[in-house]
Amino acid sequence: METESTVKPESKPAPRAKRPVKSKVKLTIPEKLFILTIDDQGIISKSVKTALQRGLAAARLAELALANKIKLDNDRLAFSDATPTGDPLFDEILVMLTTEKKPHKLSFWVQAIEEKGSVKQMASRLVERKVIVLEKKRYGWVSPYEGFPRVNASAKYSIKQHLRGILLAGEKAEAPDIALLTLLKAGRLLRLVLTRDERKSANKKVAALL
Repeated sequence: METESTVKPESKPAPRAKRPVKSKVKLTIPEKLFILTIDDQGIISKSVKTALQRGLAAARLAELALANKIKLDNDRLAFSDATPTGDPLFDEILVMLTTEKKPHKLSFWVQAIEEKGSVKQMASRLVERKVIVLEKKRYGWVSPYEGFPRVNASAKYSIKQHLRGILLAGEKAEAPDIALLTLLKAGRLLRLVLTRDERKSANKKVAALL
């Protein structure tokens, strides 16, 4: 009979090789706004498109503001840092600002950016980043979305659930979340995230967050 001193320790299984972790696709505020407006038929309805065009313009400015590139100075848009971001979606706006001879109000720049048209540009960008697909003039989803690779869901589902968690379950909201929610509220697009019964209290929640 083997004594305790003669018992051989069990051999440990060889460690499994770790799978390389894919880098997450970090979506910007205008990208998230665009994604939320795609309906179940894979289109953006006419009733939403007008609000979307203005919202995309404002969202691009919001992204620059959160990156400390621009600020409001006496109700006029001004630079904080004119260094390019490396992203053409936002550097295009920085160029517009630097070439303008005098400062303008925020509403002026929202309209100027809106007139350049961002909807097709945003669609192409998201197709290139493999977040959506475009087939026969309809948008489809790439699932699972790489931003949440462990969940077999689209980017829209992930964004929507995150916002619902903030508004209905008291989850923590970061500055980009608050900016997106504010844009949705301003464009009367909270219906893309919430039911009619949920929106009344959600409007108050967004105002409190802002």
